[in-house]
Amino acid sequence: MKLDFRKFAISFADGSVPPRDLDDESIRIGRLVSCDIRLDHKAVSRIHAGINFADGNFTLVNLSTANPLSLNGRILPSEKSDVLADGDTIQIGPFAIEVERIQDTLLLTVQRAVVADVKPTDKKASEKPDDDEGGVLDVFWEKRTREKEDWGTRLRPTATPIPGKAMFNWRPTGDLRRPWQIGLFVWAFLIVGAVAAFAYFRYPQVYEPKALSNPHSSKIDGSPIAASANGNSCTTCHTVNQPVENACIQCHTAEQFHASNTKSHQEAGITCTVCHKEHQGSDYQLTASAITACAICHNDTNSKTYNGKTVRTAHGGSYGYPVTGGVWKWKGVYREVADAIPEINSTATADKDEQAKLSRQFHSVHLARLKVPEGLKGDKFGLVSCSTCHASFGQNLDRVTPRQTCAVCHTNTLGDEKRDARFAGSQVNCISCHVQHAYSGTRWNEFLSDEALKRRNDAVAAQIEKLKK
Repeated sequence: MKLDFRKFAISFADGSVPPRDLDDESIRIGRLVSCDIRLDHKAVSRIHAGINFADGNFTLVNLSTANPLSLNGRILPSEKSDVLADGDTIQIGPFAIEVERIQDTLLLTVQRAVVADVKPTDKKASEKPDDDEGGVLDVFWEKRTREKEDWGTRLRPTATPIPGKAMFNWRPTGDLRRPWQIGLFVWAFLIVGAVAAFAYFRYPQVYEPKALSNPHSSKIDGSPIAASANGNSCTTCHTVNQPVENACIQCHTAEQFHASNTKSHQEAGITCTVCHKEHQGSDYQLTASAITACAICHNDTNSKTYNGKTVRTAHGGSYGYPVTGGVWKWKGVYREVADAIPEINSTATADKDEQAKLSRQFHSVHLARLKVPEGLKGDKFGLVSCSTCHASFGQNLDRVTPRQTCAVCHTNTLGDEKRDARFAGSQVNCISCHVQHAYSGTRWNEFLSDEALKRRNDAVAAQIEKLKK
């Protein structure tokens, strides 16, 4: 059976929500209005789970750390994933999602579980006791001793008796113990709360090792990458029953930025706070911390594995032309990156093979859209041209000079005075090529021509608007 849609078909069994057909590569499930499948219940997290389509498989990912998610009755741990198959059942809070797969289409039917009222089945407990004194005492002692005379209770322990008097083996049940006074807990709560409030205002360093960075501590309104200003507020990021990453995603979904990440990092469990460290001082740059994290993680000394894979020092510790022996040795740009660079799609042709496709993408990113670096030759508009990298063309195409000119922008060996050391924000670094947040209108602003920057910002805004729907 061939369906008119390609990826997801969503329906509610009770008809409370109109059916929807989505052609996206992924959907989100949760309590937020922006989720593709909205489950309005307190047992459902704001962004509880996601379903991604890749390599012919639909993969369920648990994004919640506060509320459980089960697949076919088996608990799926937080930030773990599993492949969905036809006939699977996803349980989130009181909702059951039936899965049916038809070719490359996933049909999701949401049903709300119905909990029946439990009626008392103990006839003796529900019957009214006799009015005579003997009957009342019989009912009282029957209720008091019911199930307490079984072996294994505190009144009749199964452990070996302690030598001595029998009273040493007896411990009173809960109804015979002296309960704690409620007032004691109330006063303890008030005293601890008062001490905590005093310490917060008098010694704020107790709660944070260092101050927030300036972008988070200042009252910045109208930011193109944030929906609202933090204003040095703790509870904006640290909320009850949800991780800090959820607050990052909710805030950083603005006109020129969407907190989407690469597929490889998502599968490896890399979240916002892994790369962007806070409480490092007011002058600390969050972008610089992300670039530093690249070098710390992608290092030969890192023995940790990610989804069973290890990481190594990138490019042998240097930057270089991605061609070896005339063959391109890279995977091309991500789909998200291509969506944000109109030049790639506008030059799309019927590439004869994969090598031709990679060559077209590489040259589309660089030619006539980047400002030429100091010391290199550009066109009459001061933009990168063919002669910026190649000294000769035709049959004797120069393939040596590009390896040298790459280092002018992508500075290379350790100790080079021009090396950006993955810290300088005004120079090209790891994330210039390995894009993490593709839908960012502020990326590469200082390197792009005015026309290229405008085209890119328009494309980013269009993609963000599409993600919001």
